[in-house]
Amino acid sequence: MSKAKEVDLKGLASLMGVDYQLVQLKAKLIDKIKSECKKNNISQRKLASKVPGLTHDRISKIFNGQIGHMTVDKLVEILGYLEIKTNVSFKRERAA
Repeated sequence: MSKAKEVDLKGLASLMGVDYQLVQLKAKLIDKIKSECKKNNISQRKLASKVPGLTHDRISKIFNGQIGHMTVDKLVEILGYLEIKTNVSFKRERAA
């Protein structure tokens, strides 16, 4: 993840009043979903049709960076329907 994107995520987390690691986790999962959809030519509409309770509108929002519209649980569910396995890890931030 680039330094600029990391700073943007920290700012976003602060604005949303949520934990930075939660925002970072969502962003990583969404990046994985987007890259797999692109690689396998899965449109947003097709993705929405694969996952019960998921609408094209919600998919469109997360693909456009509105990560607050999706829970981690739902993102993991989407990964499952796409049969995608991924690992996510975090490094502990050092105190300044």
